[in-house]
Amino acid sequence: MIAELKKIEDIDDNEGFNKILLIQPKTYKYIDETKGTEKVIGFIAQQIKEVIPEAVDLAKGSLPNGDEIEDFNYLHKSYMFTLNVCATQKLHRIITRLQAVIDSLISRIEVLEGV
Repeated sequence: MIAELKKIEDIDDNEGFNKILLIQPKTYKYIDETKGTEKVIGFIAQQIKEVIPEAVDLAKGSLPNGDEIEDFNYLHKSYMFTLNVCATQKLHRIITRLQAVIDSLISRIEVLEGV
């Protein structure tokens, strides 16, 4: 059923992982306090656009002074979620391989030490 609606391709784990490494999480407060007064932990859409252009769309928006702009950068956070899953899976595979190497080395050490 899905194949009828979508052309599905796997994400290259290395590409996803490398993009995640280039992202710079930030904290910020909105100048326009109607959007909230608390510190926000998140991303800056303009910076994400440099790394993952397909994750950012342009829309109409307004600045704190009331000026309307046509090129307000809007971040699709679902891209971030997907790349995070991709990177986490890659890290899991790396950790699993490294744990196997560690276990093998521990076994060799135990044999050499006669433990």
